[in-house]
Amino acid sequence: MFILEQLKKYFDLKILLLFFSVFILSVAIVLLKYISDEECEINDFAIEANSFMTDELIIFSDNSKNSSSWRWYFGDDSQISFRSKVAHSFEKEGEYMVTLIVNNKCQVKKVIKIIPKAYRVDKTMLPQFSLPISIMEGEKLEVADRTDKSTSWEWRFGESNKVDSFDRNASYSYNSPGKKVVSLIVNGDYKHVAIKEIFVIPKKEEKEKRKKYKSDIPWNPFQNVQDAPTEEPEKEPLKKVVKGPEIRDTDNDRLLEILKLVREDKITYENFIKYFCLYQMPFVLYKDGESGSIEKFYYAVKKNKVKIKDVSIKKDGEDCIRVINVDKKYKAVF
Repeated sequence: MFILEQLKKYFDLKILLLFFSVFILSVAIVLLKYISDEECEINDFAIEANSFMTDELIIFSDNSKNSSSWRWYFGDDSQISFRSKVAHSFEKEGEYMVTLIVNNKCQVKKVIKIIPKAYRVDKTMLPQFSLPISIMEGEKLEVADRTDKSTSWEWRFGESNKVDSFDRNASYSYNSPGKKVVSLIVNGDYKHVAIKEIFVIPKKEEKEKRKKYKSDIPWNPFQNVQDAPTEEPEKEPLKKVVKGPEIRDTDNDRLLEILKLVREDKITYENFIKYFCLYQMPFVLYKDGESGSIEKFYYAVKKNKVKIKDVSIKKDGEDCIRVINVDKKYKAVF
């Protein structure tokens, strides 16, 4: 009572109460702000998944401290989950907004993209057949299915959208050059289609000589009348195939030696093409299916853009090299 009377003597009691009320309110605001900031430091959640595909489980988890309640919204009309760690799968592809609310205050949102589930092909169930790397245009290609327990076949040779043969053993002749895709389906299993590529080499142009017989020549009543002398037009000389230095079918080492000279810049392009038949320059076919001209191949080797692992050649009926098959070297990753 004495202290209160002294305070009343020197201070107004209303001022003291006002000061004390302001102090208590300030402390409460600071504490509330501190607690709120402590709870809402949560700004992320973890996602674990082997793939973001339809029907695949995705793990969502919150590992933050001081968390006591959770609400997960997955954006796909599914039920809310109330655990810190949940597993969820999406039935349809698309983008989904996943929302997490912690302690009824802190909110975190993330967008995830779900793609269609990939179908994994079982390679052991693919049809089995062999195919050469290349073939001449017009030459008959013969293929045979070696798949166990096969009873029906659908061969497509890449020049039309229709089925070209329904037999186990099929044959086909290409009418146009270039890269072709050969496919085989057995027993109506369209999920397991065997696909292989073949390069069709353009056939060389052949000039057909027309023969005239006496019976084809019409009777001319003026055939005995002498015409005025005329100058005969000059005939264009026939281009004969001139063979280069001999490179035998199995002499791949000889070609590798020549390519080594190209890489070391010891042989010009003009001297390089002398190893092939004049007017019958070969095509270059790489093992990965690409193709190119002999000139482009020469400069690629010269500039060290192509490193060669192995080569093989294919000749035509005139013993001219028409195709050079190239197996390139690739840089190792490790």
